[in-house]
Amino acid sequence: MNRLSLLISDIVKGQETLRFLNRFEKLPGKSRSEVEAYQAARLKALLIHCETNVGFYRRRFRECGFSASDFSSMEQLLQIPPLTRQDLQEHWKEIIADSHAGRKLSAGSSSGSTGQPVFYRKDSKATSAGQAAHLLGWSLSGWKMSMKGLHVWGNPTTVNEEWGRLSSRLKARIFRHHKFPAYTLHDGSRLHDLYELICRERYDFIDGYTNAIYHFADYLLENRLKFRHPVKYVLTTAENLHDFQRRAIEEAIAPVFDTYGCSEINSIAFECRKCGMYHVIDPHVLVEYGEVLDEYGNRDLYITDLDNYAFPMLRYKNGDLAIPADDNAPECHVSFSRIKAVSGRETDMITLPDGGMLSVPSFFGSMLLKKVNGLKQYQVEKIENDLIRINLVRTDSFGNADMEVIESALHEYLRDRIRYEIRFVGRIDLSGSGKFKLVVDRTGKKGLAG
Repeated sequence: MNRLSLLISDIVKGQETLRFLNRFEKLPGKSRSEVEAYQAARLKALLIHCETNVGFYRRRFRECGFSASDFSSMEQLLQIPPLTRQDLQEHWKEIIADSHAGRKLSAGSSSGSTGQPVFYRKDSKATSAGQAAHLLGWSLSGWKMSMKGLHVWGNPTTVNEEWGRLSSRLKARIFRHHKFPAYTLHDGSRLHDLYELICRERYDFIDGYTNAIYHFADYLLENRLKFRHPVKYVLTTAENLHDFQRRAIEEAIAPVFDTYGCSEINSIAFECRKCGMYHVIDPHVLVEYGEVLDEYGNRDLYITDLDNYAFPMLRYKNGDLAIPADDNAPECHVSFSRIKAVSGRETDMITLPDGGMLSVPSFFGSMLLKKVNGLKQYQVEKIENDLIRINLVRTDSFGNADMEVIESALHEYLRDRIRYEIRFVGRIDLSGSGKFKLVVDRTGKKGLAG
C-alpha cells in the first residue's frame, strides 16, 4: 500500500481516508496544548451538532442541564450521562442525526464478549477517519504502508460472505494485505498451512486476533519452526494481550505491538515502540476514565468518537477496562495521551460473595504468569456464586514449584473470599469466531460483574 493506492481506493469507495490521515499526521509532533486545543474544538463542534441534529441528545442535554453552546472545559462533559450499551439497544434509531436521515449509512452490530448486542451506524466520513487513525496508530510501531501483511481474522460468516467478493480480493492485492481465517486454526493441519503460507509469501507483518496468533506462536515453538524470511512486526488486537502471550509471540515470530479499539468506535489506542505505552489517537477520539475499580487501578472507559456525525457516540461506556498512564510514565516524542494497560472487559471481572471484585486479567497477568514459566494458557469459569474453576494448560516444564506459586498467590489474593478449584486441561479452544473467552459464566446468570 502507498498513498496513491489509498487515494485510488478512496475515489472508488467514496471515502476520505487519505484526507483524514494527512490531517491526523500533523498532530503527533505538536505540543500537548496544541493537541488538546484541536481536540476541544472538534468536541465542541460535535456537541453543537448533537444538540441541533440528534433527538436523543437534545433530550439528554435538556434533562441534565447541559448547553453545547456554553461548553468551554472538559469538566463540563461530566454533566452528560455516559452512553451505555442499553442506550444503543433501545434508542439507536433516535441517535441517527436528522442531518443524515435518508443518507446511506453502514449498519453495524456487536455483542463483543458481553453477549449484549448493540446497534450503531457510520457514514463514509466516520469510516474514513477510523481507517486513518488505524494507519497512524500502526505507524507508532514502526510499520510502514509499503509493507506486505497477513490478516489473521474472521468468523465463518465474514469469511464466506465477504472475503470472496471481487472488491475484497482486489483490496488485498492493491494494499498487499492478505487474509487467513482465524477460526480455522482449531484444525491442527491449518496451523502448518499458515506457517507454509507465511514462508511462501514472505510477509513483513502479521496482524489479527491476539489468541489466534498466540495459538500459532505456541505451535511454532512446540515444533521448533522458524521463518526463512523474518517477520518484522506482529500487531495484535480484539483480545487482551498477556505477558506470557507476548513472550511466546516474540520468541516465535517477531516483536509485538498491541492495538485497542472496538467495532463501535475503531482505532482508539496503539502501543508505541518508543515508550511501550498505548497512545490514544486524540484527534480521532476522546478517552475519559471512571472511578478506580480495584487495587490495580482499573477504570471504566468513556470514549467519544469525534468523527461520527451520523451516529454520535458521546462518552460511550463500552464495557472495557484500562489503567491510565501516571506521572511516572516514560517521556515520548508523541504528544498524544496514553494508556498504561488495557485490562479487559467488565465481563472479565467476577463479583465475590463479599461484594469485592476479582479482575481476572489483572490478577493473572500482573501477579501470577510472570512467575510461572510452565503455564501456556488459562481460563476461569464461574461455577457457582461462591466457586470458580481455574483451567490451566501447562507445559512439560511445569513442576511442583510452579503449582506452589499459583496456590500461594491465589490463597493470598482471595483470602477465602471465594472457593476455587484448579483443573489441568490439554487445551482451551478458541470460539467459533476465532476469539478466546477468558471468563466463562456457568451459573446461568447474565454477566459476571453483579
